[in-house]
Amino acid sequence: MSHIARELKMLFYLNNNINRYVKIDELADLLEITPRQVRRYRDDLDQNGYFVYELRGPAGGYKLAEPLDKSLMIPDNIMLALNIAAKNNESLIKSLKDLPITPKINKNIIQNGTISDNIMDNSVIIANAINDNKNISFHYIDREGKDRGVLTVSPYKIAHTNDTYYLLAKYDSKTKGSYLAKYDIDMISNILIKEEFIPEEKYIKESDEYLKYYGIKNTNFKETKLVLKYNNESILKRIERIFEYKGILDRINKTYTVYSKSENELYYPLFKLGTKDIKILNNDFKKAYKNYLENQFMVIKL
Repeated sequence: MSHIARELKMLFYLNNNINRYVKIDELADLLEITPRQVRRYRDDLDQNGYFVYELRGPAGGYKLAEPLDKSLMIPDNIMLALNIAAKNNESLIKSLKDLPITPKINKNIIQNGTISDNIMDNSVIIANAINDNKNISFHYIDREGKDRGVLTVSPYKIAHTNDTYYLLAKYDSKTKGSYLAKYDIDMISNILIKEEFIPEEKYIKESDEYLKYYGIKNTNFKETKLVLKYNNESILKRIERIFEYKGILDRINKTYTVYSKSENELYYPLFKLGTKDIKILNNDFKKAYKNYLENQFMVIKL
């Protein structure tokens, strides 16, 4: 389980047990970590505005200072499915259906995306091929460690989510026919530029829908802008901590502006922040964020 997933699970567990002090050993067993790591997670929650009281002694433990905003109260199985969906770029509903009633969490289910040193070099080569409408070939090993050999594809988009870069490309399979496939760019090696191809409208639309549905940002190097209006100094401090002091503060108009090359890098901090005591001023981002939430959390409305 990723660091973020554990912190969220701990946060929701404390919220579900808001009327008692939860023992540190109980949290350690829940998260499958050491009591020392639990204390570190508690410090992280404090730093992000989720204050946790500590009671020392035999009956001691941790307790949330106040209940979570209702916008953050998400069942554990949905949080787990969100992480799996983000890792595999699958729909949330599919991930939920694939889970057993009581999902067993282990390191093979949720992992942090890792980016190798040569990923940007690969991305530049692929981006040039996309601009020139050139096919590419490369050696590919999938996430399960299976060697797929040398593949030739028609590249359509480079996408970024969950700290991982992906290539969306048309692949001609001898058994399945032609379809839009997704490849982890950090698992690609020995890229070669091949002959020119004519982009097909079907795959252009399919790749655009893929990005839209999963909330993935197309890496066209265009920055996304988020403008927040805050109500008081207390919420401002929390905004600055959550966005790691990367934004531009306007105290006169009480606004905080953050830029990012990936919408996903703004979605998660905004989700942690909640919508209480803040307002999103730029309507284009508000619309995109709402669309993302509707797609990712549609199951909650059922």
